[in-house]
Amino acid sequence: MAEYRFLAHRDKPFKLKSGIMSNVYVYGREDLTDHPDLEWLAGNCIARNIWENALSGDRQHCLIGIPTAGTALAQCAAMASWQLVMCGGVEGSVICHRVMREALKTHGDHPSWVNGEPDPVRHTYWGVDNVATNGDSKIETAEKLAQQGYPVKQMGWFIFVDRQQGAVERLKRLGFERLVVAYNLLDITFAFGELGLWPKSAVQAVEEEIKAHQALTKG
Repeated sequence: MAEYRFLAHRDKPFKLKSGIMSNVYVYGREDLTDHPDLEWLAGNCIARNIWENALSGDRQHCLIGIPTAGTALAQCAAMASWQLVMCGGVEGSVICHRVMREALKTHGDHPSWVNGEPDPVRHTYWGVDNVATNGDSKIETAEKLAQQGYPVKQMGWFIFVDRQQGAVERLKRLGFERLVVAYNLLDITFAFGELGLWPKSAVQAVEEEIKAHQALTKG
């Protein structure tokens, strides 16, 4: 992640989708898709997290990436699961994925948000995203999937990096009961600092930003 700048820190702040200004940004776009080694590691991580959080009686897991960054993560997890299962190194079934559009398709035979109609008898669905700040992307995605008949109340939701700024708590309050987080932002940046990949001042700035925003949302 550090080598390919999956996370980046800069002095001039970024504006996030939530409207929050932050000096650290989580990518997961060309930094992931341009580097198959990182893509494989991310897919391996996601697949293992999905298997570890499977419920008894779960059907085949089908991942739906939240456009656009989540799309590649869903795909790389499906491919990694196939290789892991075929090699016999894990206990679990091969994971599949579906592609979700950024805009509603209004032409062709099946105008829809997702390529493929819901099949809850066959699949357990998961929404997959690269990052969560306040949870807006997950809420908006759930509304769109519900329009197409996807069982959003029974779905799982996977977050690769949680910025620890209130998203998980908010989503749980709204009924997103099955949430899985791979990494907390502060854990990653702390590791970067200990490994000498980021200056300790940048790590401290991330910690202060998280605390400040948590205090704001609680207030």
